[in-house]
Amino acid sequence: MSGRERVYRPSPIAVDLLIAAIGVFDVWCNRDVPLAVWEIGVAVLTGSALLVRRHAPIVAFVLTLPAVMLVGALLAPMAALYSVARGSAHRWVVAALAVVLGLSCLFTSSYDDFGLRDLEFLLHQILFAVLVGAGPAALGWLVATRLRLARQMSEVDRVYAHERELHIAAARDRERAELAREMHDVVSHQVSLIAVQAGALQMVSADRDARSAADVIRKLSVNTLDELRHMMKVLRAPAATSEISPQPTIEHLPDLLAASALPVELIGQLPTNLTAAGERAIYRTVQEALTNVRKHAPGAAVTIATARTDRTVTVTITNVASTESPVALPSAGSGISGLQQRAHLLGGTVTAQPIPDGGWTVRLELPQT
Repeated sequence: MSGRERVYRPSPIAVDLLIAAIGVFDVWCNRDVPLAVWEIGVAVLTGSALLVRRHAPIVAFVLTLPAVMLVGALLAPMAALYSVARGSAHRWVVAALAVVLGLSCLFTSSYDDFGLRDLEFLLHQILFAVLVGAGPAALGWLVATRLRLARQMSEVDRVYAHERELHIAAARDRERAELAREMHDVVSHQVSLIAVQAGALQMVSADRDARSAADVIRKLSVNTLDELRHMMKVLRAPAATSEISPQPTIEHLPDLLAASALPVELIGQLPTNLTAAGERAIYRTVQEALTNVRKHAPGAAVTIATARTDRTVTVTITNVASTESPVALPSAGSGISGLQQRAHLLGGTVTAQPIPDGGWTVRLELPQT
């Protein structure tokens, strides 16, 4: 089978229904005989609480505590505590709820199963209560850590792909610069000599046809030199600023923002009536800024503000500080410098600097055309 094998994952609704059924069954197994009405209420409350554990795990945990205190059923609050540990970013909340569950288990056991004088059995129950509280919390933390590492590894793959593209672009720029030097050292020199010799022939020749032919050769040589200078200017510029194939424009920015997986807010209207090079500069600047946010401040909110005057068009990309740890990766450091070179060729500027609240801002300013 080519490609990755598809892994079967059960429906979340089916999993929730199964866990709720197990919680109700646990309450049923610990019921009194004959069955009391309030025990039916505890079973219904437990099953209902487990159905909402994904959306409100702390509420589900609180609602399943009566199953421990009144009936002695442990599976439902343990499942709810696991959900809290998996989704909560506050370790102290999880630890506090684990202590509550352990104390509830110990309280129930101390009144129903053993006497306080039996020290050995008491220590056994304390150990059991610790495991009941710590087990689901540890498992939830483990799963949350695994999911976070999986997201970081996905980000690592994207960053390395971007780094490879930068290295390829740098190698292409070196080849273009070498080609430009060869054209300047060899071709331009030879064409210049042709123009000079044609001009000299035009001045000294007595034959009218020879002078006319020399004039044509000189003009063609001069035009060729102008074309060569233009080609060398294009070749010496970074490849990112002299692309020939179709490139994204401002019309593609909404798709870029939607695919960034970041909370992005756009303030102001997107500039219009710009040159193709100006639109590419804006698109690439926003693209590089969003890449840096995902790399250095994953999950941070981003604001893109646009402004326009009679002389300039300004686009500012600002992100707040991130609550997640940045992905530590080697960097070629050529992203911002490439943007600056692109803007410089258009007569504009690109600046990037930190802001006091711990975030970062990138500002592109282009002359109004």
